[in-house]
Amino acid sequence: MVPKIKKILFTTDLSKESRQALDYAISLATQYGANITILYVMEESQWSTGDLIKNVLGEEKWQQMREGQEQEARQILIGKKKEGALIREALSEFCEEAQKDHRECEFIIDEIVVTHGVVVDEIIHDAQQRKCDLIVMGYHVRGPFGEALLGSTTRRVLRRSSVPVLLVRLEKNKT
Repeated sequence: MVPKIKKILFTTDLSKESRQALDYAISLATQYGANITILYVMEESQWSTGDLIKNVLGEEKWQQMREGQEQEARQILIGKKKEGALIREALSEFCEEAQKDHRECEFIIDEIVVTHGVVVDEIIHDAQQRKCDLIVMGYHVRGPFGEALLGSTTRRVLRRSSVPVLLVRLEKNKT
């Protein structure tokens, strides 16, 4: 039986390299007449890790550290403006750029989702909630063992997903 792919969940970290994975999602969406949902998760630590750090550092230091991380993420992603709307704006620009480069392709960006949480949990939850047929995500080769070692997020998504996952190896941009 040939699988029917009607909904694709594309996860992004907004890096320039992640555009390579979006190209695969677009290609598949065009071939299958599928819609693409784009997901960006603003990462939060898992509670067990956060609780451990909080116990060691104390509540006040933990809160300062969290706020510093959020501030840094905001500045990296969107400068010093409000986060949610501007991340959506950045994602929209990301999509518009992709659509310009793929004028011959007929695909629909169904929805752009920006959420807060544990990345793996949010990817799995959104794929299930939206009844996606495929998850497309990029991964970076890390360390001297390259392909043998996938990042922890990638491994956990592969282990927990009830739908197929297409991993796209992301090459560093040479610009």
